[in-house]
Amino acid sequence: MAAYEILLLDNGSSLFHTLTWALESKGCGVTAVSSPEVAIESLARKNYDLLVTKLTPEMPEGLEVAKRARKLNPEIRVMVVGGENQVVFPLEAYRLQIEDYILMPCSPAELWRRVARCLGSLEAKPVESDSQVRLAAINERILNKLAIMFHDIRSSMV
Repeated sequence: MAAYEILLLDNGSSLFHTLTWALESKGCGVTAVSSPEVAIESLARKNYDLLVTKLTPEMPEGLEVAKRARKLNPEIRVMVVGGENQVVFPLEAYRLQIEDYILMPCSPAELWRRVARCLGSLEAKPVESDSQVRLAAINERILNKLAIMFHDIRSSMV
C-alpha cells in the first residue's frame, strides 16, 4: 500500500502530469481526475490523505469539491493551486481552512515542496485546545470585517 493517497483534480495541465509522476516516484498513491463529478465519486469511495485542486475561472468548482471532501473525510488535507494571473485568494478558501494555496505559474519543485509539507503535517497533527478554538473564532470575525472593509474600499475606487 502507498504511503499516502492523493487525489489530483486538474484540467490536464503538464504541471499536474509532472506532479503525478513525482508523487508516484516518491511512493504515493495518486489518482488524477479531470472533472469535479469524478473527484466527488472518488472521494466517496476512498479516504484520501490530500486533495490538490486547481482553481481557475474555467474550473471554479475546485472549492466545491474541497467542501464536499471535508464533509466526507474531515481529516483530509486540501491544497488549492490558483490559476495563472489570479492574484486574489478566494475568501471561501479561508473559510474552508485549506492547508496551502499556491499561485501559478510555479515550478514543479515548489509544488512538490508544498505537497510534501501538507503530507508532513499529517504525522504531527496537533490537538486543538480551547484557546486555539477561541482564536479561530476571533480570526473568522476579523476576516469577515476585513472582507467588508476591502469591498467598501474597492467599491469607492471603482
